[in-house]
Amino acid sequence: MICGHHNFFQNAPDLISRDIFPCCSVGDSEIKLISGPTHAGKTTFMSQVASNLVGVKIYIDFEESQVQELGSGDLQAIEETAAEIRKKETEDGAGRIFYFFDEIQNLQGWENWVDRLHRQGAEIYLTSSRSKLINEFSSRFSGRCKILRLFPFSFREYLQIKGNIIAEPNFLTLASSDELLCMFFQYFENGGFPDVIKKDDISLSRKYFEEELQKGAAAGYDIQKLKKLAIFLISNMASEYSPDTLKKVSGIESEELIDTYLDYLEDIFLLYRVPKLNRLQESGKEKESPCKIYAGDTGLFKAVYPGYPDSLGLRFENLVFLELLRREKQVFYFRNKRECDFIIKEKGSQKVSAAIQISVCFGNPAVKEREILGLMEALDEYGLEEGLILTMDEEETIIVDSKGGKKIIMVKSVWKWMLE
Repeated sequence: MICGHHNFFQNAPDLISRDIFPCCSVGDSEIKLISGPTHAGKTTFMSQVASNLVGVKIYIDFEESQVQELGSGDLQAIEETAAEIRKKETEDGAGRIFYFFDEIQNLQGWENWVDRLHRQGAEIYLTSSRSKLINEFSSRFSGRCKILRLFPFSFREYLQIKGNIIAEPNFLTLASSDELLCMFFQYFENGGFPDVIKKDDISLSRKYFEEELQKGAAAGYDIQKLKKLAIFLISNMASEYSPDTLKKVSGIESEELIDTYLDYLEDIFLLYRVPKLNRLQESGKEKESPCKIYAGDTGLFKAVYPGYPDSLGLRFENLVFLELLRREKQVFYFRNKRECDFIIKEKGSQKVSAAIQISVCFGNPAVKEREILGLMEALDEYGLEEGLILTMDEEETIIVDSKGGKKIIMVKSVWKWMLE
């Protein structure tokens, strides 16, 4: 169980550097939780970290059924095995021990064991494909932990795995820009799951989707209702829905049960819910805030319902949303008389720092006017001087007069923005 994986960490393959925030400092004493969807590369990232460490490295995958029922005696035996390996591999038997535990939530009572190992001086890396574990982990190990969120590949990571040298976006030749734009469209269509990219096989995304639904069935959810709900929301990503609509498409009888199913889909990183942020919500005068729902990867659209009519703009918006999460932004949307796609707060802040509009047809005069007016309303609402519109390939700077004074609107190509 241990020795078979031991050589894997000692001989890690060449790996690309992941864009992960906050940066993982090798050798610090905090317990690290690497959180993200299955098949996003969490184990590979741990291997990458382990290749820079000197000491005894112990890896256990708690996704494997035979290790999920380990008792206290078994856990003690793991510690003793680690001590034996350290004694053999170090002259004084005092080298550091590093533990790498995959899908730790599957081990009952894992918190007490990890706490003991950490207090004994071990350095510990955990992974989990359940978002709910983040709050539990932060509460239990407050002041002693670091959370590292790992998502499917960013566009920059996609280019790295394809072997492209990434130049500064503003210094590209016309030929290089055209090549990168073509690669961006491939990334946009297929998503960012590492093996989907490496093998150029979008069917893997469908396989991942089905695997997660099966886990939901094992947890007691009606798999047909769960599947109908998930397919509908992924096929109509970046949109707002009423409970009545979700009940109708899924066959789930009550709003309370709808929320339970949505909680599960969010817990496994298949979907994200983004709240509306208007002054009424901030002041507490409006009790219920609607949400938009985004998919955990843009490639899921083609994978789960390949024949569904495409909505390019909504998928484009979903892509930007995921990049904002990678950059550790708090994400909301704005709608009053008009709508702004994204309102941004920095991590840990209550102050709005940015407003972003998304447009795939910005060259259309009517669309351009609509997007600018929606963005301007958000800028005035939050006292911002500058806004951002992300497009497929248009770029310009627009100065607009408003009741709050002149506003600057930066229009940028999304693929260049993703490489900033």
